[in-house]
Amino acid sequence: MHGVRIGRSRAAPLARRRGGAVHWPGLRRIDFSRLSWEPDLSRDAMLLLGILVGIAQASGRFAAPVDALAYWQAGTSTNLYPESWAEVGTGYLFYPPPVAQISALLQPIGWPAFILLLTASTFAAFWYCARNWSLPLVLLGIPYFLGIGPELPGMFLAYALIGNLQWILAALAIMALRRPALWAIELVTKITAAIGWWWHPLRGEWRAAAIGATASAVLIGVSFALAPQLWIDFIDFAVRNGTMADPPFPQFPIPFGVRLATAVPVLIWGARTDRPWIVPAVVGWSLPAVHTAGFLPFWVAAWQMRSASKAQAA
Repeated sequence: MHGVRIGRSRAAPLARRRGGAVHWPGLRRIDFSRLSWEPDLSRDAMLLLGILVGIAQASGRFAAPVDALAYWQAGTSTNLYPESWAEVGTGYLFYPPPVAQISALLQPIGWPAFILLLTASTFAAFWYCARNWSLPLVLLGIPYFLGIGPELPGMFLAYALIGNLQWILAALAIMALRRPALWAIELVTKITAAIGWWWHPLRGEWRAAAIGATASAVLIGVSFALAPQLWIDFIDFAVRNGTMADPPFPQFPIPFGVRLATAVPVLIWGARTDRPWIVPAVVGWSLPAVHTAGFLPFWVAAWQMRSASKAQAA
């Protein structure tokens, strides 16, 4: 696989370990004075596809990305949290307040620029997690959107088209192993996705653990200082709907509590046996709300990390 080349060195392997730290392409420090760009079919095609889809969505020539639209409308909403999780309405948000606050800050750029940036970033994250399998996974989903195929194979493409954060959060679960401050983003979106932060204390990586915890505390602290009532409303909403009964869409049959409970020993095992690919797998398995098998983008990322580790060890 080709990728970014530094000086005369060849493209880095998918993942490697040095001094106990996890390395993944794009995470190492780059000397921009010696940076060169090598063609990569999967990467370049996915980036182009993301831009073209984003343009189509921005111009109204493509189906409205419902989740991205919810994020955008949250930026101007005066009633973010409904009484019940099952309620569907304009301006409702099921994420913590920082998502709405960031959306409010982005309102001046306008919807077309927002959806173009989000969609392009999502397809980039899709490639980052799936690598050479990204284009086959896109093709696998096309029959579903043509109305001639099953839903499950179309899920990988669906998460990229509706503007959900699955692929981006799966990519961040990889990046956070090297940049632990990124766990703050997992915490203020899908919340329990931040379970991956425990990888660091479980391995005695106390500096990384402190960075992740501090970044999370700062982000939440600033958000609360700017809008304390939003946090009160969100906590009330979370308490009211803590059982996740009566969801607005069909849920994966294994309840959230069971998935979270089983994720803990798996993460401990992964940390103790030096298996960093366990982190994105556990993060996806621990998501609060999972439609169909929505954890699979995270498992694709885990599978790629595991394959890379095996190839590196060979």
